[in-house]
Amino acid sequence: MTSTPPPLVVLLQLGQRGRSAETLEELHFILVNESHTLVPYRQGVLWNAVGKVVTLSGVPTVDPRIPFVLWLNRLYHAFSQIGAPSPLLLSGHEAPDPLRDQWPEWLPQHAVVFHLKAHRITLGWLLLAREEPFDGNELVLLEHLAEIQAHAWALQRAHKPPPWWTKIFSRKSWLALPVVLLAILSLRVPLSALAPGKLVAVNPEVIRAPMDGVVMQFHVQPNDPVQIGQPLFDLDDTNLKSRLDVARKSLDIANSEYFLATQQALSDPRSKGQLAILIGRVEEKRLEAEGLEELLGQSRVAASRDGIALFSDPQGWIGRPVVTGEKILMVAQEKETEIEAWLSSGNLIPLEPGAKVTLFLNIDPLHPRQARLRFLAFDATPRPDGTQAHQLRATLTGEGPPLRLGLQGMARLQGERVSLFWWLARRPLAVMRQWLGW
Repeated sequence: MTSTPPPLVVLLQLGQRGRSAETLEELHFILVNESHTLVPYRQGVLWNAVGKVVTLSGVPTVDPRIPFVLWLNRLYHAFSQIGAPSPLLLSGHEAPDPLRDQWPEWLPQHAVVFHLKAHRITLGWLLLAREEPFDGNELVLLEHLAEIQAHAWALQRAHKPPPWWTKIFSRKSWLALPVVLLAILSLRVPLSALAPGKLVAVNPEVIRAPMDGVVMQFHVQPNDPVQIGQPLFDLDDTNLKSRLDVARKSLDIANSEYFLATQQALSDPRSKGQLAILIGRVEEKRLEAEGLEELLGQSRVAASRDGIALFSDPQGWIGRPVVTGEKILMVAQEKETEIEAWLSSGNLIPLEPGAKVTLFLNIDPLHPRQARLRFLAFDATPRPDGTQAHQLRATLTGEGPPLRLGLQGMARLQGERVSLFWWLARRPLAVMRQWLGW
């Protein structure tokens, strides 16, 4: 039959268990659960130095939101504020009013609290509770156990590896920090800027109004494919037809007058002097009629190359007066595209032809397209939003499917390589210069 070991043996065994614990969690478990082998109790609670419940007897983890833990927090504030000695005997009958009513619901009638500290540093608080009061011998054994386990707790903290940030802020690290910081700020990075961009035609044919007039009708719709010679739109030719009719009748009259003059010159030599004048008049009317016929032919504008028609809503053009040379539409190859972007004056950086351009399309931002800068406008142009921006064009490079005209996105322009310090300080210095007037 196995005999129960003496209390001193159990105390030594628990002390050895605490010192050999590999983690604080294991030590806390021994404090709350295995101390029962030295002095019997029903419930055990362990708080850390800031009053947080870290371990409960018979529970693997502690949920800080359950009612029992919330009530234990109130109990901790009650005994920690009075500066009571250790061990502190507690009883449900003598508890403060807010805690007395709920004491039987959460704890047995009698409890004792031990202040765990080492080298005058508070480590935590241990509460043991049961129905019977603790006698003097039990309190002495538990107090010795609390001191042993507190030293084991302090030893665990001393052997715990320091946080990573302590190495960074050590004295030696501070001495090397300026060198490291200077080396980082000296790294060369490409100077970059962002600009809204879209895909435009490479060499579009601009169709302009050949003369003053009014747009009468369109023969194509926006984005329709067109071929060489296909009619695109007509200008109102009513006035031209009327003028042409008048010119033709004037030409007939001039021819009739010339014919009568030639017949009369056969019998009257004096009439021969009028023939040169009449010939000039006939030639004038003929040239006038031919010019109007040519203008009438130009009233129907046709495509001079294959491609697609690029223009806005045709209903907005019909009935609109136009002047000679006014742009009406464009004809371009659908797959022959390049990037057009507008770089604001505030974001302007030094860019050379051939600089790297990356376009992130709105419809496919995860697959950017690469390009090379073809030209950058010298002067800034007013934009519809009221800002000033420089126009640039970039030629697409690399592999990839052809892109449709009109796709929009954000273009990243990559300039010369500068130090990381200048890359970070360029915009703040520009703002400070504006504020301070340097």
